[in-house]
Amino acid sequence: MIKTLRAHPLARGLNFDDPHTTHIRLTIIQQKKFLRQIYQEWYRALAASLPSCEGAVPELGAGAGFMADYIPDLIASEIFYTPNYPNIKVVTNGMRLPFPAASLRGIFMTEAFHHLAEPRLFLPRLHAACGEAV
Repeated sequence: MIKTLRAHPLARGLNFDDPHTTHIRLTIIQQKKFLRQIYQEWYRALAASLPSCEGAVPELGAGAGFMADYIPDLIASEIFYTPNYPNIKVVTNGMRLPFPAASLRGIFMTEAFHHLAEPRLFLPRLHAACGEAV
């Protein structure tokens, strides 16, 4: 009941994993100035935390986010394709990343980790290109 009460009226009762819901979440973020500012501040901090070495920077579950505005070489990915999200560059499952071992400069996930079926198997597979923890 609490989950229903705290849901935004536009998203109340919708399937969280439905691409249509993702589009509504983007609308909510764009309309709520304070929420958008929180995302902007967070994205700036994440961009500043990236190591300076070479390597791919994927975002898993990019959905309604706009992190690519702060990390120009970001590879936004999602588990579904929809033409409403031209920022999505790769459609992939987090358990089968299309990147060679030790090729990542970093990896970002916003509200996506809990969607991994087996997170204990996911984490050991990540290797940074510059010898730092991803």
